[in-house]
Amino acid sequence: METTNQKLNALFEKWKEERHYSDDVFVSDGLVYKKAYRKIKWEEEIAGSEEDMAVEELWNTSPLRIAFLLKDTNDSGKDDVRKWMVLDTPESEQARNLAGGRVGKTGFLPNIARILYGLRYIKQLKYADFEEFKSRYKNQIVDAWNELPFAFVETKKVAGEKKVDVKIIKKFLETDGDLLKQELDYLQPNVIVCSCDDAQFDFITRNYLADEYIEECDKIEYAYDDAEFVDCCLWYYKRRNLAVVKSYHPTNRGKIQWTIFERVVSPFRKLLEKHPEFFENF
Repeated sequence: METTNQKLNALFEKWKEERHYSDDVFVSDGLVYKKAYRKIKWEEEIAGSEEDMAVEELWNTSPLRIAFLLKDTNDSGKDDVRKWMVLDTPESEQARNLAGGRVGKTGFLPNIARILYGLRYIKQLKYADFEEFKSRYKNQIVDAWNELPFAFVETKKVAGEKKVDVKIIKKFLETDGDLLKQELDYLQPNVIVCSCDDAQFDFITRNYLADEYIEECDKIEYAYDDAEFVDCCLWYYKRRNLAVVKSYHPTNRGKIQWTIFERVVSPFRKLLEKHPEFFENF
């Protein structure tokens, strides 16, 4: 059986050829590999391997198939974000532990890991505030990060810098949107987290899902209680059983940390009230 990541590899070859992107700058992504059964070197191809088939099985049997729609990778050259957690490097060790080095400094992966855990166990979690959540579930979050399946999807497949203007993201959505839609079709997530705010959310709702019907009452939009500056937005497409949610970019820079978590998890609590069937197997 051909795995999702094998299908994506074929799509990426087509992508590079059609858009004239060189191997040196193109970023591969998809289902993120988990704990490896052997030490992985950067140049190794994992798609189709035992590790790949293991994460494929996790994905296909999980009640939460979450795709984090990111902007682009900061690394200036070729990258495969699926391998971030399984390489035989100090950086991968830090990624697995959610601590140390750039991982600990930026908060990018720890914030994503908290969202992943918060959504997967939303029915069981009990905490008074975000700080209690972080401390009470710290070890469980690390364990889940290394065990639960999820996908990283870079909006811009050409490696960039630390910052990218939203105009550039919109340009790539215009030129590469048809191929990005094919990638999402292969992945078939039931949650898409849009981490660049309106540009990605508009592409998903107005382009990728343009032909899908959605009830007005399933457009969950509101200002967060006691923090009106946090605008929560989740659209639930019942026929597709797909939730699309706006998120802040998951680095700590320039943000109050709790808002990164709550802007995503809070509207899912409201979805749980309206559509408990979505969470039936959570």
